[in-house]
Amino acid sequence: MNKKYILPLMSLIAGCLLPLAFAPFYLFPLAFLSVGLLFFILRFVEKQSQAFLNGWLYGLGMFGVGVSWVYISIHRFGGTNALLALLITGLFIAGLALFPAVLGWIFQFSGHSVNLRTGRDLSLRRSILFASLWTLFEWIRSWLFTGFPWLFLGYSQTNSWLRGYAPILGIYGVSFLVAWSGVLIFQIIVWGAYMRPIQTDLPHAQKLSFRAWPRTGYMLLIVAVIWGGGGILTQVHWTKKTGQPISVSIIQGNIPQQIKWLPSQIIPNIKKYERLTQAHWDSRIIVWPEAAITIPLLEIRDYIEWLLLQTKQHQANIILGIPIQTENQFYNSAIVVGDGTGIYLKRHLVPFGEYLPFERFLRGLIAFFDLPMSDFSKGPAQQALFDIKGVKIAPYICYEVGFPSLVRSDLPAANVLLTMSNDAWFGDSLAAWQHLQMGQMMALSAGRYMLFSTNNGVTAIIDFQGKIIKRLPRFKTDVLTGKINIMKGSTPWIKIGDWPVVSMSLLITLLFYFLKRYIKCAIKL
Repeated sequence: MNKKYILPLMSLIAGCLLPLAFAPFYLFPLAFLSVGLLFFILRFVEKQSQAFLNGWLYGLGMFGVGVSWVYISIHRFGGTNALLALLITGLFIAGLALFPAVLGWIFQFSGHSVNLRTGRDLSLRRSILFASLWTLFEWIRSWLFTGFPWLFLGYSQTNSWLRGYAPILGIYGVSFLVAWSGVLIFQIIVWGAYMRPIQTDLPHAQKLSFRAWPRTGYMLLIVAVIWGGGGILTQVHWTKKTGQPISVSIIQGNIPQQIKWLPSQIIPNIKKYERLTQAHWDSRIIVWPEAAITIPLLEIRDYIEWLLLQTKQHQANIILGIPIQTENQFYNSAIVVGDGTGIYLKRHLVPFGEYLPFERFLRGLIAFFDLPMSDFSKGPAQQALFDIKGVKIAPYICYEVGFPSLVRSDLPAANVLLTMSNDAWFGDSLAAWQHLQMGQMMALSAGRYMLFSTNNGVTAIIDFQGKIIKRLPRFKTDVLTGKINIMKGSTPWIKIGDWPVVSMSLLITLLFYFLKRYIKCAIKL
């Protein structure tokens, strides 16, 4: 098959492989294979337009497989007909695919395509540029158009030694190391296969082999240092326990999304959570998930007062999701009911799901633009943490836990992290598992336990090393009980944040651009 068709097909396949590195598959080595293939492809194309196309096809495969669950929320629960839902989902995925497309365009601009005859395909500098661009575009994707932090490369490494870098470099640093080591490994493997004695020009092949082995040696050493260092760092504990463990219970109500927001379901939903709570009043903290109560707080204040009496009688605290209404605004919120204190107003809203961009033009066009409670307002950037007898809890609703800067803004003050979500919007898809893995990496980066509360799964308790201690099966009404430790102290990431990794990636990218565009130095890359 002609290279004109082989490379685009390889790009699409490489992108499709990447989501398999994430939960629930946990095939983390595929992350290295996927990015290595993309690097290899981009080094073979000769024009920036070809690099853009191959990068876009890679993104199409990556997001087409990895976030196709968006279709479920639009069609099944959003009431949009299948064809229109497919079109909207396709446009969303095609838009996300522009990130690796632009990455490919910039990468090809910065240097030549591969030339196997001259041995110029092995390159430490180019591998660093590729890793820097990958990291930079992940960071851009975290905030551009409100941000979409899904499928960051580093999240795939919760079961590999590279997770040891998360408390130091954060998720972007882990992504950089995955991309860099993946490209180095792939170069070594491809070069080794190319240099097998099947060449017709044996003396030339020997010459190339002699020139290449020092480079492959450097690459092997770099990979060994990266992975060995990560393995050592997994044994380092950056934060420490304080006080006595706290008993917790997380209620998984498993209320079907089709009926959850019906007015007739308000009382049955509440009664279900009450019933599930009765046997767990001995827990210090009891968590009901996002929007466990679907009626605004002002309209159900009498019930909350009654619930407060119950919690004080049992010396417990219930943290629950409930909408809060002020004079003209609604907030997706969580509150503490008991001897603790706290009201949290969600800070990072989901576009189209919780608020409607260009509402004046879109509201009423299709059913998906009129979802229940799709007119929320954004809460203040700085809010007081939940406080339960001196234990500080940082709450996050839905995908907020995937935004590193948001989580870090609550640290080191927070002793415990809490995610409350309703992943029922995405059915039996990859979304809930990917969401949980993001929580694991954030717990590890922060050195804090995390309570992961969802309506229908995955409900879990995650320790300060990002390991899942306990979890409930999906789509089952149940209660998860366990104990968590109160953590204090700071990881290096809490102290320095993401700016060193992001700044380094930006500087490397600008340096390559500067050398190519202005100085035109004769550097053999």
